[in-house]
Amino acid sequence: MKRPNPEPCRENDIGKFEIVSRDGAARIGRFYTNHGVVNTPTLLPVINPNIRTIEPRKMWDEFGVECLITNSYIIRNSEELSKKAIDAGVHELLNFPGAIMTDSGTFQSYVYGDIEVEPEEIIEFQKRIGVDIATMLDVFGKPNLDFDQSKKIVEETVSRSEISIKSAEGMLLNGPIQGGLFPELRALSAEQMSSFDFSIHPIGGIVPLMEKQKYPELIKIISSCRHLIPSSRPVHLFGCGHPHLFAISVAMGIDLFDSAAYALFARDDRLIMPWGTEKLENISEWPTASKTFFEYSPEEVKSLPKAERTKILAEFNLEISMKEMARVREAVRNGKIWEYVERKSTEHPSLEIATKILLDCSEDFEFMNWVEESTKIQKSRGILWSKNINKHPYVKAARNMLSNNFEFPKKDVFGNFVEKNKWDIILIHGVQGPWRMKCKDLINKLINKFKNLQILVQTPIGIIPYFLEDLNPFSHINGPSDIWNFNEEDLKFRYNNLAKVHGDSKPNKVVDELIQNGFVQSDLELSDDEIETYFDKYSIISKTALFTQLNFEVAENWLYDSTYLKGGTNRIRNVFDSSGEHILSPRLEDGGISLTVKGAKKLFDYSKDNKCQIPIIKVDEGAVPFVSKGRNVMHGFINSVTGTLRPGMPCLVIDDNDELIAHGVCCCTNSEAIELKKGIAVKIKSGMK
Repeated sequence: MKRPNPEPCRENDIGKFEIVSRDGAARIGRFYTNHGVVNTPTLLPVINPNIRTIEPRKMWDEFGVECLITNSYIIRNSEELSKKAIDAGVHELLNFPGAIMTDSGTFQSYVYGDIEVEPEEIIEFQKRIGVDIATMLDVFGKPNLDFDQSKKIVEETVSRSEISIKSAEGMLLNGPIQGGLFPELRALSAEQMSSFDFSIHPIGGIVPLMEKQKYPELIKIISSCRHLIPSSRPVHLFGCGHPHLFAISVAMGIDLFDSAAYALFARDDRLIMPWGTEKLENISEWPTASKTFFEYSPEEVKSLPKAERTKILAEFNLEISMKEMARVREAVRNGKIWEYVERKSTEHPSLEIATKILLDCSEDFEFMNWVEESTKIQKSRGILWSKNINKHPYVKAARNMLSNNFEFPKKDVFGNFVEKNKWDIILIHGVQGPWRMKCKDLINKLINKFKNLQILVQTPIGIIPYFLEDLNPFSHINGPSDIWNFNEEDLKFRYNNLAKVHGDSKPNKVVDELIQNGFVQSDLELSDDEIETYFDKYSIISKTALFTQLNFEVAENWLYDSTYLKGGTNRIRNVFDSSGEHILSPRLEDGGISLTVKGAKKLFDYSKDNKCQIPIIKVDEGAVPFVSKGRNVMHGFINSVTGTLRPGMPCLVIDDNDELIAHGVCCCTNSEAIELKKGIAVKIKSGMK
């Protein structure tokens, strides 16, 4: 079936990159070119103009390929190809309507020896044949080079950048990152190459590592430089195209991949599978479903003539590669990229080691900090437990947010003032939530019997206060029952007395044990409604402090006398302050909060006195009329950011006069807010004019 040709992008959008969905550093994006939008992450099949194992037009029509990469070195060195490319353009030469990237011949220099060509010459040739994305002539950095040799390569590549960009005259240009196996050189290369006006940054010199399956070294290279590259530029893992590397690379912020493996493996009768590579001769039944092999058995494929067999195997390899990239994109959209990375890690010992190094962040703490800071903490669905879940960036970010922003109340349920760290603690464990339903009778009994008491809950990823018992991700983990048992490593706070209580325990038996252990008894008796009101108060107070970075004591003073509207399940729907104004609403799906205009205005007032650190974005005056009426804040119209933006968290929007004009939810980090020039930066909930 013929697919329509792409429409050229608007001239002002050419070279821009837009993030449309994300899971931490993993991003679903759009890159704008003269031959349509390239949706990322994606695989760019490598096309040899002389050996078209699969026709490029077929790649566009049947495989959904939006961008491919071909070799300007081969085209330039062939009189026939060169003439046709110059006369008709590279798109006509290859019969491909989408975007075309060319490499510069650097890899051929590595394979065949030095190529005698100046940087300006190779740029000029790529410009003449009409490529969408050209590549400057860098110097290939082999992994076996020593530090001084690798440093010279970095310096030489940097020295060629200015003349290459000048020669490109506005053509989109790749600026490769080199540096061998040396993290400091990769970082230096990333910082210096980022200072030039490149459109994409390939990470080069990695093919020899992948050929020998040295995945830990590959991961270290990415982690040493990825976070130093501007967020407005896609990052290309040059020469990486095997499906089992897609997930971990995308999780680390890689947007583009390329490979000729689909064709090269086919010539050797090898099949690319999501989990590795299989030899055709060893296959009796197809281990995975495919459109390509729908009408063929393995024996029938084996019996085909060599040329026909190579073609069908290449089509299968490309189909599987594109399908795996689709799975990775879905994992990003669903907020499950790290779960997918962990599953994929079992497919190869070297990949498992690489994943462990990454999750342990033993090699590059700065990089994983960058990943955590770009991570949306709360998920909108349940989470499957895994042995490494506590190392996943969103879990670490959630634990850090809670430990850095949570405080115990000043008063217990009876109104008694309790000094910091003088609480008696009941730790409920062994039971999965919702605890408000499963443990309500037990908790109410304990609260009524003892003074100075706080209830905490053990979850598989840390301890949380009972009044945050619906907080995602802590409360929404699915797994075996023993993951809810007590974990002593989570007790990292000071307390007076502590008792561990299984959630299924008999209330009277627990009371007797606590009396024997010195817990202070109460002479008062409260109704279930009074106890529920106490937990409701501190649920709202704690969530407001947690998600808006409002000083906890200020939150207590503001919200202690709030009233609530509840739904049919007795969950709070709306919160009203002491004057009766609707200020916020808890979100039932993830335990977060949504502000109203009144609530946002109050937080803005608190921010003026440094009592609230909610992030504030100042927009360009041209955007004010739209944002103040409820339109989203778009990248390219942001003047400055105060505070720390995190995707999924609330923020405020002001104009040049520091007047509040809207509030909404962040879609970006601080650096992205300034660097990106297209896409949504803040999803506005309400405008204020």
